[in-house]
Amino acid sequence: MPRYCAASCCKNRGGQSARDQRKLSFYPFPLHDKERLEKWLRNMKRDAWTPSKHQLLCSDHFTPDSLDVRWGIRYLKHTAVPTIFSSPGDEV
Repeated sequence: MPRYCAASCCKNRGGQSARDQRKLSFYPFPLHDKERLEKWLRNMKRDAWTPSKHQLLCSDHFTPDSLDVRWGIRYLKHTAVPTIFSSPGDEV
């Protein structure tokens, strides 16, 4: 099943690199942590939307300190909240 970033205005998909050739990672929404899920959705400006267990956010929306790297694999910290989003008018 292909992976797509659920953020509005983000066209990242699994199997591709970011614009600057970094590898992308995809992370599931914290569906079992209501407080953190609300923060994710608020930052995405999608308060009235409910993600499914199949929807993901790409690593471009997280600051480097939101990730742990172990054995060459990037893991999202349990306290991580995405903060990097662009508006439709920001695209070049």
